[in-house]
Amino acid sequence: MTSSARVEDGRGLASLGFHNVATVVTDMDRSIEWYCAVLGFELDARMNIAEGELAILSGAGTHIELLCASAMDEPAIRLEELFAEPPGHMLPIGNKAMVFDVADLTRASDELQERSVTILWREKELAPGWVSTAIRDVDGNLINIFQR
Repeated sequence: MTSSARVEDGRGLASLGFHNVATVVTDMDRSIEWYCAVLGFELDARMNIAEGELAILSGAGTHIELLCASAMDEPAIRLEELFAEPPGHMLPIGNKAMVFDVADLTRASDELQERSVTILWREKELAPGWVSTAIRDVDGNLINIFQR
């Protein structure tokens, strides 16, 4: 079987789909509570792993994998460059943000404000037709929400 035949049969990379985003957190309980209370995710699984803890949350048509290095010999570290305020956040190479979309950004932004979430910008036009509200989770991770 040729390489192109394997791709065309709908398996292998032709079946590629997005599964989840993984992020390291400082306090598993606090992070689970935040993602469930603020963004409406649900806890699917939580377990101990050799390095600490792992939790899988589902919502918004995807999954978030939370990792906490609570069993490691060294404490987790925070690289401040990765948490720079925009536009400085674009300087370090690597992952930048979790990105979601909503049908009504004004309403979603109001709900986030009512929940006392840290809002970096609200309903800002980033490019023609691309309006978003950016927030931070309890560990300072950037979350950007666009209007569909």
